[in-house]
Formats: sequence, C-alpha cells, structure tokens
Amino acid sequence: MNRLTLPALTALATATALVLTACGGESAEPDEKMPEVGESSARASASPSQGEAGADTIDRPDIKLPKDVELDFNWEKPSDAEEAAVLSDAQEYLRSVIFGITEQDPESSAYKFYSVPAGSGAAYAKEQIKSTVDAGYSVTGVQRFSSVKVNLTKDSLASVTYCQNEDEFFNKEVDSGKTLKGDPNSSNTFLFQVVMEEAKKVEGLWRVRAIEGNWGAAACAGQ
Repeated sequence: MNRLTLPALTALATATALVLTACGGESAEPDEKMPEVGESSARASASPSQGEAGADTIDRPDIKLPKDVELDFNWEKPSDAEEAAVLSDAQEYLRSVIFGITEQDPESSAYKFYSVPAGSGAAYAKEQIKSTVDAGYSVTGVQRFSSVKVNLTKDSLASVTYCQNEDEFFNKEVDSGKTLKGDPNSSNTFLFQVVMEEAKKVEGLWRVRAIEGNWGAAACAGQ
C-alpha cells in the first residue's frame, strides 16, 4: 500500500539538490538546542550506537517498535568507520519516523534528535507522522530497505541512497485494528536519497538535513 505522502517528497526534491550542490551552507538554525532525550514519547537509552562499537557515548532516544512492525535493513555495514556512522544514524532516523507513527506523536523527540532543526528532514518526518495520525491510522508489517550507497562529500555532509519496499507494510486503523492492504498491483517501491549532516554540538552524531524520494523508480524494480 502506498502510505507515503508523495507531494511532500516532490516538494523536498529541490531542497535536497541545493544541499548536494552547495555542500557548505550552515544549518537553518545551527544554534538551536537539541531536544532532550525523554521529551515527548522517546525514552533515554544508554545502549551504544550501531556505529563504532564501544566508542559512542551519545545519549540517544530509545526507539522500541511494536511486535507487529519491523524495519528490515538488507545491507552490509560499511568498512569505513565514518560511513558506518552515517548509515547507522540514517537507519535510526527511518526508525524514528515509524516510531512517531506507532506512538501517534507528530512531535516525537526521536525524529527531532535525528534531524537538523527546521530542515526538510524534520518537516518530512513530521508530515508523515501527522498525516497518518490525522487519518486515524498506525502501521503494521515489514518495511524493507536495500541497495544502499553512502557517499561522504565535504563540510561534514554525506548522502545515503537506498531502495524502500512496502509490499508487506500497511496502514492499520487505530480504532478497529483493521489492516488496509490496498491494491496489490500498485507499485510499493521507492528510491530515496537522504542528505546527512554531522552535528556540531554532539560529537559522532549525524542528522538528516534533507530527503528526496521517487515512487516506482526503475532503479529499485524487483527489490
């Protein structure tokens, strides 16, 4: 089922392209305070990140999804430590968006932790959560990710491209618990590009600055 709010993806495409070509601008609000862990629906976690084992002391939000929701990242961890850190935090951003939906919280501090304040990554996350919640839905099933590529650029920026498949990922009515499976012949595959920015005040943290997605992209056919 096509859950994503596609107009939001289209609107973000220009912003993403500008970030990739500029590769050196400041954040929209570089001095804004990071959301405290524990605000809204996210809880504090002392567990190490999936980046460099034993080297991460960041106090990250604890993102726990319901048993009927799974995000399957079918890709290998990069051998380069910095690329691995970028990919790990990109994954946590994706999980934080779904977490916000399952918690029914458009102001969840989890996605705010993993996105640049006032950036299009934060706007996209909030829109996905809010539109789903406003429709009376949550989600259920398996959201699959594959064909990842991490590219470190310059000025503490990086891009992550990947394919996303939602053949087995559906909206679910909150009140009735009914799963809405939609048209099985419709394309449920997306190609995404995410621009990551290294946080200035939290060492080792990468946050989403912008995101662009294309529905039914040929590059992700069959994935």
